[in-house]
Amino acid sequence: MKIALSLILMVVGGIAYFQPLRWLFESWTVNPYYQHGFVVALAAIAMTVHRIVKSKVAEEKSPLWVYFLIISIVLYLIGILTGLNYLKTVPIFFTLLSIAYLLSNHIPAHRLHFPLLFPILAVPIPFLPEITAFLQFAMTALSTGLMKIFGYQIDSKGATVYLPNATFLIGEPSSGIQSLIALLTLMIPIIYFTKTSSCKKIYLYLLIIPTAMLGNLMRIVGLFIVANSYGATSAHDFWHDTGNVIFFIFTLILLFIPWYLIVFGFNRPYAKKAES
Repeated sequence: MKIALSLILMVVGGIAYFQPLRWLFESWTVNPYYQHGFVVALAAIAMTVHRIVKSKVAEEKSPLWVYFLIISIVLYLIGILTGLNYLKTVPIFFTLLSIAYLLSNHIPAHRLHFPLLFPILAVPIPFLPEITAFLQFAMTALSTGLMKIFGYQIDSKGATVYLPNATFLIGEPSSGIQSLIALLTLMIPIIYFTKTSSCKKIYLYLLIIPTAMLGNLMRIVGLFIVANSYGATSAHDFWHDTGNVIFFIFTLILLFIPWYLIVFGFNRPYAKKAES
């Protein structure tokens, strides 16, 4: 009975999700913020296969397949009503999880939550232009305000920043949305697979967004400092050649320091073992 129902869900889902899947694949091809989508999909497939092969299957009589199916149907209907492709695409992964629970006598469904839901991070979020525009103005205000605190002559109008010897437009790449999406995709699996308490993981998840924004703010301020000291040409060369890499690594360090301290505390992770 469950196998027949899972086959029906596969067929119906294939029909219902054809357009959202096509939109998703096209987004991964043309959207510069989500071109990592194919890598995420391959990683999710690899994790799923690994867990199916390595995990022991135990007979499960779980009603979770019903709940995941209800979630997918509700989200899909809201997506149809609102016209948001995001809400029509995310249900795909809840449906897959529902099918996994229907086949739980053959595959370890309880071990597939993360692998099957991880690709949601690669689904382009709605209102991305509006979010990006908000971040552009926020980064402009914060960076110019920070520069003024340290005594630099700087002014701004909208997303345009004026230095004595240079003028900059805080465009979409400078909004920080791309680094935020990349860091979320990178850090969420790392935190998930970290062997620590759920409470500590929540703290780490909550740190990702503000740390990504702080790293981007420092990157913009660094650009302004270089421009103020060496001119706009040097600043542009610094930004494109080494600045992005340096400040992305800087942001990763900002994330890994609290990750280490929250997970292991202020002692070395093997200190207690060494003492004993």
